[in-house]
This record gives sequence, C-alpha cells and structure tokens, in this order.
Amino acid sequence: MAEAKYIPTTDAAKAVWLNNFSAKLIVYGTQLGVSNAEISNLQKDNAAYQYVINLLEQYRQSVLHLTGYKNIMKHSVGQQHISVIPLILTPPAPPPSVPEGIFDRATKLASRIKASLNYSINIGNDLGITSSILKTDVDSMQPKLKIKINVGRPHIKWTKGDADATDLYVNRNDGLGFVLIGRFTRSEYMDLTALTQGKLYDEWNYKAIFVVADKLVGLYSDVVSVDVKRM
Repeated sequence: MAEAKYIPTTDAAKAVWLNNFSAKLIVYGTQLGVSNAEISNLQKDNAAYQYVINLLEQYRQSVLHLTGYKNIMKHSVGQQHISVIPLILTPPAPPPSVPEGIFDRATKLASRIKASLNYSINIGNDLGITSSILKTDVDSMQPKLKIKINVGRPHIKWTKGDADATDLYVNRNDGLGFVLIGRFTRSEYMDLTALTQGKLYDEWNYKAIFVVADKLVGLYSDVVSVDVKRM
C-alpha cells in the first residue's frame, strides 16, 4: 500500500509522526467519530513501533562503541586509551506485538478522519495528516547543540527537524582535531569515552551537521564545549 504524502520517509521521522498522531487523536477522537478501541489499537501500534526503533538505535550505539574499542585494541590512536569493555545493555521488556501494516492502518484511519463532517484543516495539521506545501531550505539547516554533564558524562542533545540524520563530531584535545563519532537518527548522545591516560580534567568540544538523503547539508553547528573529569 502506497504511503500518504504526509507520512515521513525515514523510520525515525515515522516514529515522531506516529507518536504525535497517537497522542493527539485522544483529544479529537470523539469529535471525529473514532472509537476508544481504535485509539487503543493505535496506541499499541505506536508503542510497538517506538520500542523497535529505540532498540535498533540502542544496538547501533553499542556496535559503534564496540567497534571503536576494537580498533583501539588493535592499534593505538594518538593518546587515546581503552578502559572497560563496552557492554550491550539489557533492553526493557517489549510491549505486546501487533500485526503487520502499522502505517497502512494509520493511513486508512486518517482517510476516514478527513471524511468526517467535524474535520478541519487545523485539526489535520495538529494530527499531522495534511501534506505541507512548504519546502525546507536545506542550505540554511544548522543543528543547535545543547550539552550538560549527566552521571559524570557529556550528554549532547539537539533537534533534528526535517533532517534524516545528524553527523556528530568531537575534539577530545588529543591532537586529532575533530573526529566523527557517528551518524545519528535520534537526537541525543551520551559520550562514555574515558579520559586520556594521565589526565584528571579536560575540555572536549562537539559540533554537528545535518544529513538528508545520505548527504551533508546546511551549516555546521556552533562548537559547544564541556569540562570533563576522570570518574
């Protein structure tokens, strides 16, 4: 079944769309003739999809950490030193499984909603079921990084907007300059890298750039800095 134009193309963006549709329909359900059972089924679809998307990202981050650890095990890189072997975290218990065709069901429900006598464009915009005629100016897209220390480690967050992904870079003051940490479809990253051996304190710098259709677009973010210390 062909997807409606208002449904995003990337998996991560689909997760955002489905979460909004599921949450907002609680507000408009009665007005639009959507039953409580239909809303409940949509919420189950949303919970299952969010779980799988988050699980994929968790494993992707684990692979990145393990790959970096493996590379440093094989060959020394500047002044970087390995610490404990990264572990794959145990995922939370999964929600109930749902039948295939999550977005097929969502599209059919949205079509029925748009045929309701009580439907309006404002409601459609709030539910995310209208096709936007605006085009994103990719040349001016620029991430805005926010950083804080969380459990003793740098925790970087940003808003992805219409981008498919974000390339995040770090300069750990080790003579290598900015190096790519990875490409993220989610909008946050916790840096668990150990301090260079012999250092008790250091200043690390981060920057990022958006990715659309596997190509870098727009402008690099401003560099954000954070002071880190040995745990």
